[in-house]
Amino acid sequence: MVEKNFERVVHTEQPFAIDLEAIPGAGYMWELAQHPAELELVSQEVVSISEAIGGSSTQRFRIVAHQPGSYAIAFELKRRWENNPVKTNVFSIQAIK
Repeated sequence: MVEKNFERVVHTEQPFAIDLEAIPGAGYMWELAQHPAELELVSQEVVSISEAIGGSSTQRFRIVAHQPGSYAIAFELKRRWENNPVKTNVFSIQAIK
């Protein structure tokens, strides 16, 4: 189920970040589910961690577009041991020079 659809305008060859809220204490982390070859995942990290038990964290994905164009990139929130995501976020990326 797609929960949210976002639009972003980015510049080619300049990394951009997508931040998503995860719940690692419960096993829920975001995974890059779909992306075209023109968009490269250059890094991912957890940038903030809640002090509360079972609290949320922020996952940051850094991506670079190598060619101008319109692209879709999808992230799924799920536990690694489960097949079905509980949430899917799709980003429409417009890469310009």
